[in-house]
Amino acid sequence: MSSPSAVLAADADWHWSPTPYPGVDFTWLRRNPGGGGSALLKLEQGARLPPHRHPGWERIFITVGKLKIGEHLLENGDHLFIDRQVAHAVEALQPCIYLAITETDGVELIDAQDLRLRTA
Repeated sequence: MSSPSAVLAADADWHWSPTPYPGVDFTWLRRNPGGGGSALLKLEQGARLPPHRHPGWERIFITVGKLKIGEHLLENGDHLFIDRQVAHAVEALQPCIYLAITETDGVELIDAQDLRLRTA
């Protein structure tokens, strides 16, 4: 029987990887065995993630910069909880790094027109 242990993810251990979206990179800090986990996302100013939703909740904590998620403007130290299946898009208003903690794996891209209809 193994006991719980602390897992350190130091800056030197981060391996930034590109995403399919220009100006957006990520690094996993920890993947949960049952899905989800924690990752850092780094966005250049003006970079965007398209409208999408997740099957589980997502928690966002801004560590650097300024970000728009849906109708919310977030800056250093701000936290946003996004419930499962809530559609949102992301735009970096300044160069930004944020911590994303997810309940499960998975993302569903949404047509931008569909998102406008849902939020109107």
